[in-house]
Amino acid sequence: MPSFGWFSTGGNNRRTPGGVPQSASQTESQPASQSNAAGTGANRARRTIARGIQELFGWIDQRLSTSRLRNEEILLEASRSVLRAKRRSLTLLLRLLNEEQRQEFRMYRHFHVIGGSTGTVYCIRVASFANIDVIGPTGRPMCRLCAHPADDLPVYDVLAAQMLHLQDPSTERAFLRRANVHASVPQARLPPRSFWV
Repeated sequence: MPSFGWFSTGGNNRRTPGGVPQSASQTESQPASQSNAAGTGANRARRTIARGIQELFGWIDQRLSTSRLRNEEILLEASRSVLRAKRRSLTLLLRLLNEEQRQEFRMYRHFHVIGGSTGTVYCIRVASFANIDVIGPTGRPMCRLCAHPADDLPVYDVLAAQMLHLQDPSTERAFLRRANVHASVPQARLPPRSFWV
């Protein structure tokens, strides 16, 4: 049978790259120190790789911990700034309200405003959607209005802007033209809510 490359196709003889046959007894007579040295080198390489992997994981863990702490600090500062803005907007709203409106707002989370040009009574509630009730002659809500600024503002700034627009004779009608009108929901069907949003 023909032989290809390094190995013959049969027998116990192995061929070297030069084509000279080598018997099994010759290969077994290689010194044991060479195989031990090769094994020790392989073990050393494995330990080096393992140490490198441990260092890599340690570095990744340290970076993740640092990033996590930085993100927590950013979120904490953002929530603090949101709370500060909300507190400032509530202070502004309470300054704009008269004493009667302030008491009503503190007790019920809404206040009444009289339209500047129409004389219509509006009830402005703390809500994010359709928060203005148009009060009819019977004292009950006829419909609800929804008009909010385009920007993301604290809720109390929105209430202050709505109140100022409705009280001003020059802006009430423009506000009513832009507002979306919704059917009124009976108060008994409204879900209970906490005092401050």
